[in-house]
Amino acid sequence: MSKMPAFKLIFLWLLIMVLLGAYDTASSQSTQNQSILTGLLAEKSTIDGATLLETRCSLCHSADRAKQAKKTREQWDKTVTRMISKGAQLTEAEKTLLLDYLAKTYGQ
Repeated sequence: MSKMPAFKLIFLWLLIMVLLGAYDTASSQSTQNQSILTGLLAEKSTIDGATLLETRCSLCHSADRAKQAKKTREQWDKTVTRMISKGAQLTEAEKTLLLDYLAKTYGQ
């Protein structure tokens, strides 16, 4: 009878080791997958001014509205700042990209 509890303890110990090994493998794969996903998102988030105009500005009005205007960079900056105050969602980096695009493409 004394061998039976020892056998159970050894079996339990082996089971725990197998489960911990599987968890460690899954955890490292999850970290690896997360790194790959982060890299893909970083590539995908590389966005240009034209895309910002089409995707962000056109949420509230036609992109043609901006295309019809001819403004200096400073005027575009005031307009974009006003749109942000009204709820347009742009990071500072995206704002700069959009301003560069608007000034170059639709500037005076």
